[in-house]
Amino acid sequence: MGMAMAKLDEQRRADRVSVRLVTHDAVGDYPLTLINLSTSGMMLSSPRALRVGDTVQVDLPTIGSTSAEVMWHDADEYGCRFFAPIPVSVVDDAARRTRSMQTRPVEVQRRPIREVRSERDDTRSLVALCLFLALVVVIFYSVQAVLNG
Repeated sequence: MGMAMAKLDEQRRADRVSVRLVTHDAVGDYPLTLINLSTSGMMLSSPRALRVGDTVQVDLPTIGSTSAEVMWHDADEYGCRFFAPIPVSVVDDAARRTRSMQTRPVEVQRRPIREVRSERDDTRSLVALCLFLALVVVIFYSVQAVLNG
């Protein structure tokens, strides 16, 4: 079984193409640098911390927005698996673009950062608001007690 896993790992690595493309996360609008790409996944660098299990959506040449799941990370580099395999032509196009960009400076399109809020964030905000209001009520009644006492 160990031999089969080694062969699978070797085959997976052979399908990867080194790329150096700057794109952005379609949800958070922060820049991502693709380091390598295959039909089944990619390795990228992100200035924003991602967690294993997070979903990223990246803009890829010719097919646009594509979703992938973060499978592992090491510092600011992340290994991601596409939810659906991408065509080999997209990998080849990304490699061509990388080669052509090596002679030109990379231009990054700046987009405003838009954070995605989850229900958990909303719950935290609501709890913080309730605690603040409770504190205001306690202070109000304490001042009333001092003034009337």
